[in-house]
Amino acid sequence: MKISGEIVTYNSKTFRNLFESLFPAMSSLASRVLQDENKGKDIAQEAFVKLWQKDNQDFEDSNALRAYLYVLVKNACISLIRKEKKITKTSIDDLILVEEQVFFNEVLREETYQLLRNAIQDLSPQASEVVDLTLKGYRNVDIAEELGVSINTVKTVKKRAYKVLREKLGEQYITILLTSFIHFF
Repeated sequence: MKISGEIVTYNSKTFRNLFESLFPAMSSLASRVLQDENKGKDIAQEAFVKLWQKDNQDFEDSNALRAYLYVLVKNACISLIRKEKKITKTSIDDLILVEEQVFFNEVLREETYQLLRNAIQDLSPQASEVVDLTLKGYRNVDIAEELGVSINTVKTVKKRAYKVLREKLGEQYITILLTSFIHFF
């Protein structure tokens, strides 16, 4: 296959890096759509096998490859749901519309979380840990206790980390917040 004009073989370091960076997102997405982690991993793995089998593909860039994999995962999820629910041909159009909307929402969420995860990884180790614990639902007092620092340190680190995230993500920061809290609106 080619990505940005560069030939990528399936036993190369480039392909391995692509797999390692994209598999978790594809697996997570399929797992959420199917509500089954093992089936999600199987679907993601099958998508990479299909990619491997189509070695004549030419992708403009890594985003085109990512989009192609999302389509493979979506189609595989719909096929599995159709098979497991033994859906008739007459109800298939309704299923596809519903599943495509669910899938689109999950893709948007996964891409947003990926942006956030990447931005958090670029923070200092302490700031990254504070933000991670906050996202896990820890209160400031719990974070302070966990890290062995004062509450004021946690507040300061958190404030600085959020400022850096806002600067780094720009308008995407708002999208992340809205996506994270969409169930409240």
